[in-house]
Amino acid sequence: MTIRFVCLANSIKEGGRCLAGIQLNNNNEPLIEINGPKWIRPICKTQHGKVYTHWVTHITLLDIIEIELTGFPSKLSYQSENVFFKDEVLKVVGRFERDKLSTLCDNHYYIFSNWAKALSVDEAALLTHSLILINVSKFGVIEKIDIENPDKKKVRLQFSHNETVYDFPVTDPEFLKLYRNNPRILRIVKSLYLCVSIGINYKDLHYKLVAGIIPAPF
Repeated sequence: MTIRFVCLANSIKEGGRCLAGIQLNNNNEPLIEINGPKWIRPICKTQHGKVYTHWVTHITLLDIIEIELTGFPSKLSYQSENVFFKDEVLKVVGRFERDKLSTLCDNHYYIFSNWAKALSVDEAALLTHSLILINVSKFGVIEKIDIENPDKKKVRLQFSHNETVYDFPVTDPEFLKLYRNNPRILRIVKSLYLCVSIGINYKDLHYKLVAGIIPAPF
């Protein structure tokens, strides 16, 4: 079965990538369910479901992708978007219009049920999804020392959403590359679309991540 989706994340994940987006019909219109847009995350039968980086280096955010669906994970989890697909078959078939993203944003007050940077294992187990899209107009990049690697700084995005200030790690490799080449890259950008995801269990916590950054149209 062929599945089509708009890519909203092609992020760094445990030595590979996490690819995710919102499913589209054959007319490239988003599929909307009772709880909002239908998200999809193609995964492999690898540790943590990572997709091999060399399979997806040709894919950029807003590309329209086609995959061949082969099944679903047998174990239910907060990552309800996960699907298995035919190895290496990730076809770019078009581009999604940036000005249509506003209709796909999440409308919950908090990001994944609370204002914190992470969820406990029990809190994550209560969720039925692990991906959202939001739009923010107050934001800035900050760098923090990596405790486990003091010589390296971690890039994070601090932003305001529904009167709450958040501060999450950035795992969008394309944005990280652009930012390191030009730290003032967001200076003239008025708003951003952010794909926010929940990471895998790390020391009994699931951290919230900025997996994709898309500047809004001027």
